[in-house]
Amino acid sequence: MPPPLRVFLAFGAYAALHSLLLSEGARAAGEALVGRRVFRGWFRAAYVAQAVALLAWFAVYAASLPDRELLRLGGVVAGGLWALRLLALAFIGWCVARLGTGSFLGLSRLAAWRRGEPLPDDGAEAGPLVVSGPYRWVRHPMYAAGLVALWAEPRWTANGLAFAVAASLYLWLGSVHEERRLLTVYGAAYRRYREATPRFWPRGPA
Repeated sequence: MPPPLRVFLAFGAYAALHSLLLSEGARAAGEALVGRRVFRGWFRAAYVAQAVALLAWFAVYAASLPDRELLRLGGVVAGGLWALRLLALAFIGWCVARLGTGSFLGLSRLAAWRRGEPLPDDGAEAGPLVVSGPYRWVRHPMYAAGLVALWAEPRWTANGLAFAVAASLYLWLGSVHEERRLLTVYGAAYRRYREATPRFWPRGPA
């Protein structure tokens, strides 16, 4: 099997697991296995931890495969692309901060569970619906910035291109899956937000 296809399929498996663990069936199975309160207290933090660990494994696996260079840009163009990537990563950091870093990582719920405090019962790990900050421009600003960071690459290899295509496809499909979940959690409030706000790219002036 060609290395780029291996990269594509490996990331596809990672993405499939990433989405499967967020499904209602997986959540119900988790609650049945360890109990509702334990699951709701630990799920988000455990989910983030496994996502980071598996992504690290994928990076090591992809780096071990033979690869070939397709394109290399230099000079001002390369510097501009790196600057754009750093801006995109900083923007992602702003999105996480706006959601609440503790909530996004699941640490707030875990701390509440350990203190014996009540946990939210609506399935919204990130708390109330956020529609301000970067979320006032697009519904998925982290995904949009992720796409920019993916493609602002001055050196392209066959495996790198396969990863960028797979990750871009996942970000698109992931946004669809996430919106279904958010509609279940937030109902009419998210429906109104979705109707008024574009998915990835801000609208130009009217």
